[in-house]
Amino acid sequence: MKKLALLFFLLPGIILAQKNNEQVIKSDIKKVKLFLTAGEMTHESDIKLVKGRNKLIFSGISAFADPNSIQFNGSGNFRLVSVSTEIDFLAAEQFNPRIKVLKDSLENLKDKLQANTDLLGAYNAEIAVMNTNRDLKGKDQNMTVEQLKLAGEYFRTRTLDINRAITKINKEQRVLQEKINDTRFQLTELNYNENQRSNQVIILVDCDQNITSQTTLKYIVSDCGWAATYDLSAMDINQPIHLKYKAQVYNNTGNEWKDVQLTLSTADPMLSASAPVLNPFYIEYSQQIEEKRQSYIAPKKVQENYRYEVMNEINMANQRAFDVYLNDSFSGADEQQMQFNQQFSNGEMSRNTGKKVSTVQMKEIQISELNTDFIIATAFSCPSDAKPYLVEIKEIDIPATFTHVSIPKLDQGAFLLANIVGWQDLDLIPGPTNVYFGGNYVGMSEIDTRNMNDTMALSFGRDTKIQVLRKLKSEMSVKKVSGSTKRDTYYYDIQVRNNRTVPVTIDVFDQIPLSRSSDITVTVETIGTGTKNDVTGEVTYKMVLKPGEAVNLEIGYTVKYPKNAAIKMKSFRTISAPSF
Repeated sequence: MKKLALLFFLLPGIILAQKNNEQVIKSDIKKVKLFLTAGEMTHESDIKLVKGRNKLIFSGISAFADPNSIQFNGSGNFRLVSVSTEIDFLAAEQFNPRIKVLKDSLENLKDKLQANTDLLGAYNAEIAVMNTNRDLKGKDQNMTVEQLKLAGEYFRTRTLDINRAITKINKEQRVLQEKINDTRFQLTELNYNENQRSNQVIILVDCDQNITSQTTLKYIVSDCGWAATYDLSAMDINQPIHLKYKAQVYNNTGNEWKDVQLTLSTADPMLSASAPVLNPFYIEYSQQIEEKRQSYIAPKKVQENYRYEVMNEINMANQRAFDVYLNDSFSGADEQQMQFNQQFSNGEMSRNTGKKVSTVQMKEIQISELNTDFIIATAFSCPSDAKPYLVEIKEIDIPATFTHVSIPKLDQGAFLLANIVGWQDLDLIPGPTNVYFGGNYVGMSEIDTRNMNDTMALSFGRDTKIQVLRKLKSEMSVKKVSGSTKRDTYYYDIQVRNNRTVPVTIDVFDQIPLSRSSDITVTVETIGTGTKNDVTGEVTYKMVLKPGEAVNLEIGYTVKYPKNAAIKMKSFRTISAPSF
């Protein structure tokens, strides 16, 4: 009995000691290693650990954090007992003090609304009393004209005062109800947002003595990433290209990034820990085919299953927030909630703040199997709103060889190409490119590293200082009929002029038509200095033009076909035009 009494006597002290060893840690994210479709978050904290068991609760963690990716370490001598996660949807008010302010404001508005409702009821009761007592003379009682006049004035004046008061109250009621509805929506939205970072990481450690440990908590979280974008500029064809390598970063994790140390990576954070199986690698024309067989569980499938469970829990928390703030005040609440949830999931919030969060569209790209990390030198901040924010990765001057290409049959213009050797060392990945030449914006292009060899050719748009003109030589182009056949002969003159002050290299392309019928034959009359591809019919003229130099190129062919046949010798393009 004495031992039992002693146990009950010591039990509060034991419980108190356990509570003293529990710490709730609100730690900001210090480092972000951002992958293309995920990110590794790093928290750094100095934590005082006491002798015995310590329970460390890291709150405000993104609900989309992968529990299997959590890593915890620190300085000092302690033993890590366990690592776990737990969703705490009741802590939203702790994360955002505005929720408490809005809740108090909502109660005040509801009190004012109720006070007005009570006052309105009192006025309605007074009107009811007046209506039941309009016959003031009673039975067998006559009233003088003066008495009737006074009574009439009283009823008129009092009724007017009451009606004016009721009108004012009804107007106040509408204003109050609108404010209450807005506050309810704001509270629901804030809870929806805070539910995205309702996760808790719970760390249990044992210590043999009191220490202060410099701890690091890392985990992988989805709903964030980056995409490459570029600016390419050149002042002239005899100067190097200036490349600005940039990234569009988005964050929709629920956690805001404030002055974090940012690293952009092309690695895949969800790679399996199991060794892969090497399969035959087949090379074919213009494509590479790699057959794979499954030897382990695909990590992306695991991630999808985990996210499905997380979204279920978040939806349940959102349901509770909707029930608390909106469900008791709207008719058709189920339909209203479906619309509200759809607005939130589609990024159409907020009803009152006017903020619109864009959904992030995904696309598939192919990048090198070698991973690259870009360390951003300056601190980076990014809200959790799924909007793209620009980050500059690096700037570099690239030596390039400029050439020109022209296909005057389709477009009588010369297009400037920058040929870059050794582009593999730039760690480029596919992405859109803004192109500038001579200080002017040329247009939008695309860097696609899949189809490039040792030399990457980038288009810098039209070069107006190179003139190209293709015209039919009518004096040599004739149509003849001989028996049952026709012979149509076409000669074209192609004029190319270099108006630049430096030599230029240009490739001009034309073509000899090909026949798919044995009744139609094509004979080459001349291609001048060109080279013909017998398979495609393409004719290539390669030349170097001196400053101010002009050349004339000639191409001619004859088409023989049955006299009564109709053949198509011109190609047409489709455009829109007004119709009156």
